[in-house]
Amino acid sequence: RRPMTLHELAEESGLVKSTVHRLLATLREADLVEQLADGRYALGLHLFEMGCSAGYMRDIVFIARPYMQAIWQQTNESVSLSLLSQGEALVLSFIESTNTFRVVARTGSKLPVHCTVQGKIMLAHMTRAEVKRILREHGMQAYTANTKRSFEELEPELQRIREQGYAVDNSEFHAGLCSVAAPIYDENGNVCYAFSIVSMFHQLNTPEFRHVRNLALVAARLTALGLVLKATAGVELLLTSGENELVAALFAH
Repeated sequence: RRPMTLHELAEESGLVKSTVHRLLATLREADLVEQLADGRYALGLHLFEMGCSAGYMRDIVFIARPYMQAIWQQTNESVSLSLLSQGEALVLSFIESTNTFRVVARTGSKLPVHCTVQGKIMLAHMTRAEVKRILREHGMQAYTANTKRSFEELEPELQRIREQGYAVDNSEFHAGLCSVAAPIYDENGNVCYAFSIVSMFHQLNTPEFRHVRNLALVAARLTALGLVLKATAGVELLLTSGENELVAALFAH
């Protein structure tokens, strides 16, 4: 909307001018509001950036969701889409398995980065300095006997993740948890999101697990393709319900 004066803001909000002025000062410090040369107030650049970021997150969920549903339908395993937020893995979208033993998570929940596939796939594509800073700020709590407790212990695994192109969790966050995550690249080649499949009491290095790993890799690449098309050409890679079934059938083989 149009910029407003202090008097107009006080009238519309029902607050006294001194209170409005104090609130505006706080908002200006956070770049949520800016004061123009004529003294009027307008929405700040940071608020615009936050709006753009929210729109971008809606795009990624919209693009990834059909692949999440296709994998869930084929495997009945929990599937999630995450990003790195303030040193933690933030769950953007989650489809829960109906198995008796399953992982339960909520959209919006945050996970530690040092012992989850969602976090490790992000750490693996950051600089050593960035990784060490995050681990220093958030710590490396031991959730199970398999949890890595130091950067020196974790670093070789991050190198392996970069080389093989995916991350695994072998009972590092919860006992019996066996997960795999693949990176989702944006149009600039940066890893921005993690596509993960989460299971309980499955063994690594089995045909079943390798199949699930391949599903995550393919889904991550398709999601990345959708992001690139959206960002560079304004083209949306959409799937109808029939196409969903086709993708699910392809994933099954």
